[in-house]
Amino acid sequence: MNKTIVAVATLLLAGQAWAQTAPAGSVERGQKIFMRQMCFNCHGTVGQGGGVAGPKIAPAPFPWSAFAQQVRRPRAEMPPFTEKNLPEQDLADIYAYLASIKAGPAAKDIPLLSVF
Repeated sequence: MNKTIVAVATLLLAGQAWAQTAPAGSVERGQKIFMRQMCFNCHGTVGQGGGVAGPKIAPAPFPWSAFAQQVRRPRAEMPPFTEKNLPEQDLADIYAYLASIKAGPAAKDIPLLSVF
């Protein structure tokens, strides 16, 4: 078999495992938890990121498995949120909220930014 085909198939299978389906969550409840846990302090109220603080996490958040891993065992400055202080359902609700956020318009489509 062609080595390229094998490599592509391996990557596709790895990507499918990485993009594990998120558990069902409530968008409304997730927004409330996001605010109550003060995630907005670093990530902004709609996940847009905050300069030197937290990175952009919406729209289009990481796949569920990567998101959960980062929240539970963060790689950088973020404090860990264990299941004790953020139960799995709360995390799923936050993820549902972030996944529900739609992208804003492109700068070229905002009349006030297209004056020049």
